Amino acid sequence: MRAAAASGGDALALRNTPSQRRAHQRMAAILEAAHAVLRRDGAEAATATAIAQEAGVAVGSFYHYFPNKEAAFLALYEGKLAELRAFAAATPLAAGDRRQALRAWVIALKEEELRIGFDFALFDAVHHYGKLSPIASRHAEAMALATAARARQLGSAWSDAALFDICLSAFFMNGSSWLYWRASGGYAPRAITRLADAVVAVLEPALDGSPEPPGPHLTPQGEDRLLDGA
Repeated sequence: MRAAAASGGDALALRNTPSQRRAHQRMAAILEAAHAVLRRDGAEAATATAIAQEAGVAVGSFYHYFPNKEAAFLALYEGKLAELRAFAAATPLAAGDRRQALRAWVIALKEEELRIGFDFALFDAVHHYGKLSPIASRHAEAMALATAARARQLGSAWSDAALFDICLSAFFMNGSSWLYWRASGGYAPRAITRLADAVVAVLEPALDGSPEPPGPHLTPQGEDRLLDGA
């Protein structure tokens, strides 16, 4: 089956979308191999041939689905971010103190990020491949909306625009945890708890009844409402 254009544009569109179980498994193996090669060789040195060899398939099988290595990395990156968004939407707040509930939710999201294999290779790839930047921006908006929905559940009375604006700031703090991990050479758990504490501190005014700051506020480009967070 011919695929529709991917988010990165026609040059990175899937050539074919798998429709049968074996084809899905083959494509999944190629994406897993792409991740392994990206980790091992880096974005610049990685090749389609190396990905095919890692996956144990002919190079022709790689090109059956992807026009180039960048398209495979795009699909891999999009897939991981989609998993994170689904987890954010499906993970409820814990009962009890609202700040602790928000803190626990942020920690759960960050731990899930590592559990599904989002790592330095993918974090660095967005800086190497410009085509990944719009995907990262849309993901940031979606996660800010998910966070805003949780803040609304916790009783925030701020307007949607003000709430989205502050939640977007809170989401971008996630990048600081990756920079810290890069500097420390590992995935130290303290970065996760520090991030959660920082997010709670940033959102505190939206939760404690403080008046919202004056606009103009940043607003979503791809969505026009808060996620329901159900």
